[in-house]
This record gives sequence, C-alpha cells and structure tokens, in this order.
Amino acid sequence: MTSVTGSTESDRNLWRENWRRELEGAYLYDRLSAAARTPGTGKALADMGEQEEQHAALWEALCREAGAGEPPRRDLRVFLIAGLGRLLGAEAVLGVLIQDELSDILAYIDQASAAGEKERYAMVVGDEADHARSLQLLRDGGKRSDVEPWHRAAGAGGTLRQVVYGFNDGLTANFGLVMGVIGANVSDAVVLLAGLAGLLADALSMASSGYLAARSEDEVRQYHLKLERAELEFMPAEEREELARQYQKKGLTQNEAYVVADRLLRNPEVALAQLAREELGIDPEPPGSPLQEGVVTGIATGLGAFIPLIPFMLMQGATAIWIAILISMLAHFVVGAGRAVFTGRPALRSGLDMFVVGMGVALATYLIGLLFGLAL
Repeated sequence: MTSVTGSTESDRNLWRENWRRELEGAYLYDRLSAAARTPGTGKALADMGEQEEQHAALWEALCREAGAGEPPRRDLRVFLIAGLGRLLGAEAVLGVLIQDELSDILAYIDQASAAGEKERYAMVVGDEADHARSLQLLRDGGKRSDVEPWHRAAGAGGTLRQVVYGFNDGLTANFGLVMGVIGANVSDAVVLLAGLAGLLADALSMASSGYLAARSEDEVRQYHLKLERAELEFMPAEEREELARQYQKKGLTQNEAYVVADRLLRNPEVALAQLAREELGIDPEPPGSPLQEGVVTGIATGLGAFIPLIPFMLMQGATAIWIAILISMLAHFVVGAGRAVFTGRPALRSGLDMFVVGMGVALATYLIGLLFGLAL
C-alpha cells in the first residue's frame, strides 16, 4: 500500500496501529457473525470480517517490510463488545460497529491527507464506508435511509448506551452519598436508610429528566415541522424559492435548482424532509419513545445506586464499609471500561479514569461527612 522508503518511526507506529485496528475488526466480525440472531446478519458480518483480514494482511506486509514489529495487543474494549454481542445478540451492537467503522475512516483519511497518498488509501476507505452502510442497513431492518451512517453515528448504542450511562450516574452519586454518611459516623441502619433514599431519589430524578428531555426535544421538533408543513401548504411559492436557493448554494444552476425544487414539491412529505434537514437542521424521522428512555434510564440508575448498599443489607460494621468501598470501586472500573464501548477509548484507561473519579467523589464526601460528624 505504501512504500517503506524514507519511512519514519511515526509512520511505522501508524502502520502497526492500522494492523491492530484491522485485526480487531476481523476478530469482532468473526465472533459476532456467530452470535447473530438471523442468518443474513451473520453472513454479512462474516463477509466484512474477511475484508478486514485482507486489510490486516496489507498492513502486516508493510510492517514486515519496514521492520515495524508486531501490532499492539487487542484492547479490552474489543472483548467487551464481543461479550455483549454473545449475550444480547450481534444486532444489539451494530450501532457500536458503525461508530468503529467511522473512526477507522476518519483515521485513514487523516493519514492519507498527511502523507499525500489519498489514492493509496482509497480501497481501504471505500471498504470501510461500505461496511458502515451495510451495518446501517442491517440495523434499520433492511430499510434504506437517505442519511449516511456518518451523519447518524451520534446515536450509536441506543438503549445500551442509556443503560451504561444511567448505571454510572447512579453508582457514582449514591456511593458518594453513602461515603458522606459513613464519614459522619452514624449507625449502619442510618447509612442504609440514607442510601435507599438516595437510590429512590436519584432513579426517579434521572427517569423524569430523561423522559422530560426527550419529550421536550420531540415537542420542539414537532412544532417546527408543523410550521414548515403549513408553509408548504399555504406559501408554496416561498418554499419553492427556499429550496431553489439551497440547491444553488450546492452548486446547481438557477434552472437546475428550480427543476429539483419543483420535483420535490410534487411530494410535500419529501419536500418537508429536505427542508427540515437543510433549513431547520433537524431530523424528520421520529426519535425513540420518551417514556422508554425515561424508564430505561431510571432503572439503570437505580441498579447502579444499589451497588454500594448491598454489603449493608448482608453484614455490619467495618466489614460492610470496606466491602462496600471494594465493590463500588470495582464497579466504577467496570462501568468506565464499559463506557469505552461507545467512546472508542482504550477500555483500561477509561476504567482507570472512572475509578479515579469515583474515588475522588467518595473521598470528598467522606471528608465533608467527617467534618459534620465532628461538629455534632
């Protein structure tokens, strides 16, 4: 793909990372093809895995020729995604796979631009783009979308993302509350009561916030779509001009722009969708259910908040306190690593970051509780 002549250490490191990236992709698609709930999905993922192996072979050959050494080991994140696929079915992680493909595309585009070798990367970038489109088609149940996957990736993960982030919020908030109460040197019964109250309050707060935020967003969306629909009905000439101006900005001549605008206006719903995206900057497709988002977020938050309370329901004293700290910090690390599934960061680093955050919150609230306890 690229000549090794004049390659630098930075180049070789990039090639080794590319080799690792493609090996991880091949591993994931191979494992997930076996975990797919439908034969069509399994076959599509297996085919993508074979292409990833071909890409890996290209980078391996380049690394071997340049003496770049072996690729870095697979990140923990890859095993987490594979595990989720085996547990929930490959279909549950298609959004995450789309996000990974888009990250690969961006990485290769940046490399090609920096090296001035766009034509050498064209094949790999083209394959990765095809993978993203195919994954989107699988996720949408075979329904084709006018919006490319790289413009829809922000929602990758869906319900799974809500579960992880809700669990994280509940765990951190209630662990901090429990440690603050422990610092005040109160009885185990008070610690448990405060923790249960915190669990209920946090879960209900997150559920209502998630529901209201999603509902408000949808109401704003519906309001603007209603106005735009009315404009199409009562002011078609003005909307024709608006569409024509949009297409002229995209490079069409005036006559071409009016031809396209007139064609769109023959179907008001198609014209509405185009105006919503171009003029309003909103997605005309309906979002997920606000009620579902609120319920999922609330339950996940409650489950996370329950973790620090388990020891106090089974034992007492210092033993309960130390076990609560141990399992809560372990849970912080696991949840942090789980977040890496959606953020794309190395799972170990993400887990350690969350561990430090949890420890910092617990220490701060414990010291505050200790000060209040001494004052009393």
